Amino acid sequence: MSDAAESAHGLVGEIALSVQRQLEALYALPAMAPVTDYLVPAGAAAQLPGGGSRTLVAQSGDEVSVGVVLDASVGAGLERADPRERLDSSNLGCFSTLTEEVSHFLYVLFRAASDRPVTQLELELQGEVDKYLVALFFRGLYLEGALSERLRQALFARYELVAGLSRESEERYHEASRLANRYCRWLESRYLRRRRREALARETRRFWRLGQREKLETIAAIH
Repeated sequence: MSDAAESAHGLVGEIALSVQRQLEALYALPAMAPVTDYLVPAGAAAQLPGGGSRTLVAQSGDEVSVGVVLDASVGAGLERADPRERLDSSNLGCFSTLTEEVSHFLYVLFRAASDRPVTQLELELQGEVDKYLVALFFRGLYLEGALSERLRQALFARYELVAGLSRESEERYHEASRLANRYCRWLESRYLRRRRREALARETRRFWRLGQREKLETIAAIH
């Protein structure tokens, strides 16, 4: 591996761990195993199912194995502009991809430890919500409703899916994005614009722990 590649991998690991700790703090979770221990090297990823950035989950009996693959383009984009220093249109896409995979990683570990199942839609929906909330923290917009609305539009209205997805996967991603947009818009109006930080924390922690049916019921009840 070249020095540049090693540097990029190190930076991606640092950012991924920062995102993990941010999510753990946001949802009042115990510190879990660092995601950096589960990052799959680029060379090994080519031999694994799927393509691009993805979270790999395999179960054998009671044992659950997890691996996180981050596409090389994600590392390249974040190396050009570290989101801890600046998060804007130049690196928001790469940062969102990384955040989604870290979200999946945490969610799978938490559910496995609780012996609770998780569906693909549930996983994608929570990942969409998480990328919005984490971006708010990284941009310092936690209590800025007007600016968070622009961020929400960038994440949920102007996204592009990777090529080669099945129709079922495309529909699931679109549905997760639509649902997350509705929920996050409600968070903006009810909590962000009113600067109700503690109430926002309570609500997002409650939502994170719900199963798919309860999440969908919560969003359906939003007016």
